Order: sequence, then structure tokens, then C-alpha cells
Amino acid sequence: MVFQDMVVIFDLDGTLVDSAPDLANAMNHVLALEGHPPLPLEKVRGLVGNGARALLERGFAEYDPAGIAEEEMQRHIGRFIDWYVDHIADESRPFPGCESMLDALAANGAALAVCTNKTEKLGFALLDATGLTDRFDTIICRDTLATYKPAPEPLLECVNRTGRGRGVMIGDTMTDLSAALSAGMPCLIASFGYGRFTDEQKKKAGWFDAFDALPGLLSNL
Repeated sequence: MVFQDMVVIFDLDGTLVDSAPDLANAMNHVLALEGHPPLPLEKVRGLVGNGARALLERGFAEYDPAGIAEEEMQRHIGRFIDWYVDHIADESRPFPGCESMLDALAANGAALAVCTNKTEKLGFALLDATGLTDRFDTIICRDTLATYKPAPEPLLECVNRTGRGRGVMIGDTMTDLSAALSAGMPCLIASFGYGRFTDEQKKKAGWFDAFDALPGLLSNL
């Protein structure tokens, strides 16, 4: 297995790192300030994807389907980020086999990138706290460029920055798959992640159940 011409692009939440416990705690902190009971962790896992705002919108929709006014939502986002940045890795950990998989890909010549819809403030904080930052050749967050996933530009920029001939997206949600399809690159989805897919959507990606399978799948692309 040699990946000299490839950059492997990873989503962060639900792909590299099981961050749902701390995201749930942050959201439940904000919900509690508004008098709402906490949402269970397994519920929150299905709400993660496309950044803090989307998570809060989905969380508050459990109690207020009519939606939240923009000014009020901005206040909620501020409270969420203030709490979350101080507790970003209380319980969040890389998924089993993550580090050894990254080592194997790098040893076989792959460039490694992160493309996340976390802001740079939160994305780098989580990567630093979990000891993953230095493993990646480039890291692109929600506010690094003018656009973010599911737009294709962040994935294409990972290819450009690493100087590789092709990219592969590794993710866990439809946001990741849509970005890969728009960028014209293959996508492999972690079955242990947070995303929910229809049967038709599932046909558009490859799937893996554990990180030790990933190098083999990449070599067959």
C-alpha cells in the first residue's frame, strides 16, 4: 500500500474523535439556562453535524418546533462556545484505532488533512486537547475559507495545500458525503459516527466499521 499521490481528508466530530459527550454537555448547559431538561447522549449523537449553530437549532427544536429568533440564537451560540471551549475534551477521545491508523497511512506516504465545520477556535482546541494536531499536514475549519462543507472548496483546498494528485474524504455525515460528491472525490463513511443516511444515500459512499480496515479500503480506490 503506497499513497504518495493521495491526501486523506478527515472530518473531526464523529469521525476522528468521539466528541458527542462534551457537545451534549455543552448543549444541555444552554438548554438548562432556558429551563429545558437535558437531552440524552444518544439523542445528541444524531443531532451533531454542520457546526454549533446547527446542533443548537436541532436541540432547541425538540422543545420549540417554531424555531428561535436570530438574536436569541446568537446568544445561545455564545453561551455554548463559552462553556464548550472550557470543557472541550472532558470526555472526548479519539475513536479506537485512530492514532495507529493515522500512523499507518503516513508511513505509506499519504498526506493527512482535517476538514471540519468546527470553527478554528474550537477545531484546534479539540485537536490539541486530544493530541492529534501535529499528525496533520493541513487543517481547514469552518471559518478558514469563505465557504465550508458541504461546499467542495474546503476539500479541494486540502488537495491544493498538500500538493497531492487526489483526495479522499473520510466522514460520518451527509455533509461530508455531499462535499465529497461536489468535489468529485470518493468518500468513505464511518459506521460508528453520528450521521443518519437513507438507503439511497448509503449507496453513494463506501463504509467501514473500524479504522483498521481503512488502509485496505483506500488502497482499492
